[in-house]
Amino acid sequence: MSDEGFQVIIIGAGPAGSAAAYRLAKAGREVLLVDRGKTPGAKNMTGGRIYTHALEKLMPGKWADAPLEREITREIMMMMSKGDSFSIDSLFPSVSQSYSVLRAEFDEWLAAKVEEAGAMVISGSTVDGLLLRDGKVVGIKTGDEELEADLVISGEGVNPIVAERAGLIKPVNVKDIAVGVKYVYQLSEETINERFNTVSGKGAALLAVGECNKGIFGGAFIYTNKESISLGLVVDANSWKNSKISLADAAEELKQFPALARYIEGGKLIEYSAHLIPEGGCRALSELCADGFLLTGDAAGLCINRGFTVRGMDYAILSGIAAAEMANEAIDAGNYTKSFLNSYQNKLQQTVLKDFETLKNSHDYLAHTRHMFTTYPALATGLMKNLYDVDGNPAKSVMGLMKKTTSGKLSYFDVLKDIVKGGRSL
Repeated sequence: MSDEGFQVIIIGAGPAGSAAAYRLAKAGREVLLVDRGKTPGAKNMTGGRIYTHALEKLMPGKWADAPLEREITREIMMMMSKGDSFSIDSLFPSVSQSYSVLRAEFDEWLAAKVEEAGAMVISGSTVDGLLLRDGKVVGIKTGDEELEADLVISGEGVNPIVAERAGLIKPVNVKDIAVGVKYVYQLSEETINERFNTVSGKGAALLAVGECNKGIFGGAFIYTNKESISLGLVVDANSWKNSKISLADAAEELKQFPALARYIEGGKLIEYSAHLIPEGGCRALSELCADGFLLTGDAAGLCINRGFTVRGMDYAILSGIAAAEMANEAIDAGNYTKSFLNSYQNKLQQTVLKDFETLKNSHDYLAHTRHMFTTYPALATGLMKNLYDVDGNPAKSVMGLMKKTTSGKLSYFDVLKDIVKGGRSL
């Protein structure tokens, strides 16, 4: 590319876009990273949790100064009925796989690493469209400016309007996304340590299902930060739309459940946000490339909800790395055609897409298993309540209590069928 343009322009300074920009800058390429936020991360919301294997792959041994919050060493799975809750509490003190993270700080840090590597980063600039010439993407439009590039990489996020307007991908379907709301409560480090029975630097992730998500595919979450708690609710957008339930009311009610309210008691609300999440799985993945164009991260639908884990940020970073590798090959070959860029999918197949194939049925299983978010949470809490109930009447065996709890609610065959199907899907 001449002095009037760039070799690569990247839209969006989230984990995917910044990962691609970092790798390309390290390779000595002429890179422009454009983000619409006042600063990178200012527009990005998440629960949030990052699995660090992707950071290690992006910048081996050089992410120690990343503004991560707490190492997640405690996993809590909670089932909730109207007044009761039942938790499985697991402690893994020797595992260093993931950290809680606040995206505004993390994304700004990663974009700074991109600048240090030699790329140009422009914040507060909205990309209004793509430049097309003979069907090939040759740059971007931002305000009154047109900026040219050999290749454009989109890391726009879950709502990739620029790519949609250019006709490169289909509009996002409501049945393939979830909607999340999140509160952040400020609490002292000492209070958080006491409530979660942990120490500074270590933290917990809590996922809850049942009454909190009104029986709809989704659930509540809590993540411990250094001096704050992230509390939120994520639900399947299509199911929620059909339910006619107010999401704002459900989010407000979330703070009132005793099992969750005890963690945020006395905290100061410092942030409230909402966010869309791609959860359509394998069948909902977007077209990943076009002539002069690559798609990464949430914009491509690269997020998986397995019920007990939700992964998106690590997939975003891995897709950014793969996009940078593909861009380097295209620059060396001087070939930016779709047929050449299709190798990008092969690169993703080695990491991200392999998981999508393995878990291709997870979204449908969770969304359409009738008892998953209604009967089962109620039965779990009911059974545990019966086990601990001592009222002076003759004691029943555990099997007797199980029969009492499940009587008239569902058959053992239904339970077995759901267990088998879940084992194959999740």
